[in-house]
Amino acid sequence: MKKLILPLFCIVLSASAGFAQEIFNHKIAAKSAASQMPEFESKSCKFSQTKLMKSSNVELKSGGNFKFIKNEGVVFDTTYPIHSQTSYNASKNKNINAIVKSVVNKNYSYLEKNFDIYFLKTDAQKWSLALKPRTDSQIKGEIQSIQMAGETKNGLGLITKMLIDTLNTKTTIYFTDCR
Repeated sequence: MKKLILPLFCIVLSASAGFAQEIFNHKIAAKSAASQMPEFESKSCKFSQTKLMKSSNVELKSGGNFKFIKNEGVVFDTTYPIHSQTSYNASKNKNINAIVKSVVNKNYSYLEKNFDIYFLKTDAQKWSLALKPRTDSQIKGEIQSIQMAGETKNGLGLITKMLIDTLNTKTTIYFTDCR
């Protein structure tokens, strides 16, 4: 039995890594992506996050409460391992805020100007959206890619996972208990 666990673990791990890259085989025009994405409303959720520091392979784990205010931005109220609050409408996080607001407000002209857009619908309710900076984009040096996975419930969209890959970090965020 123990001999089966390691190979099974490796298969599951490689399948999830492959799925993350699968999205980049589905490039789509901005208008088409906008028409397939659900509508979004302001939400409050719990979040858990793992940030991989690429230079040292150190993983930092945190979590807490998340608020998305549709026309303003996002706020992460981290409750562990230490308490802090990060607002993505602050100037140092303005690019991430602009991206999230553009996706949920279906402002795909901003996204099309700065990113190649990828979209994949796995079933009627589940979808994935990925953005890679265009070679001529000012964001190119900051962000390598952003991936969002979500679902549609009662006609409204809910982002359940985000992966933000920058030059120095790879951050995976899960959103749960949204209301």
